[in-house]
Amino acid sequence: MSADFHDDHLPSDRHHSPEDRWPGFEADEALYWARVLLRHSPDPQRAGIKAQMHTAIERGVPVTGPEWVRTAETARGDGFTPVLYQTLFETLQTIPPASFRSHPGHRKAVFKTYVPGTPYESELWRDWPRLFLTEGFDARTATSLALLRAEPRFPRTQKRGDAEA
Repeated sequence: MSADFHDDHLPSDRHHSPEDRWPGFEADEALYWARVLLRHSPDPQRAGIKAQMHTAIERGVPVTGPEWVRTAETARGDGFTPVLYQTLFETLQTIPPASFRSHPGHRKAVFKTYVPGTPYESELWRDWPRLFLTEGFDARTATSLALLRAEPRFPRTQKRGDAEA
């Protein structure tokens, strides 16, 4: 799995429009998603590549990582905007992975010399916008409820000695 930033997304590349990089997204929306996914990337990235991406995004170029467009499409289909996505993932950072078996921190993609990535899991988060926006739960409670509802899908792992009891 390569998590490298591809040269065709560099800001010096003038032959690709935002629509080429982000099909189905308006230029402003693509830029907002790029900003959020740079911070909360679904895939690991080399730090140097992330720095280049940051520079491009700050100049208004909606660059994309390997899974960004698919992640944004899926999250948008689940009712997320870039602001809601950022709120979810920032809130998630306040909840220790040990609190829930379903916590995506257990499935974080980590490679040596890469900034880790946390994949967006639609089946886990699709109810989050409703919990937050419609049902009125604060962001942390909505996140905890989504994680709690997903717990049955993540079985407990046996600790050593449990099988002997």
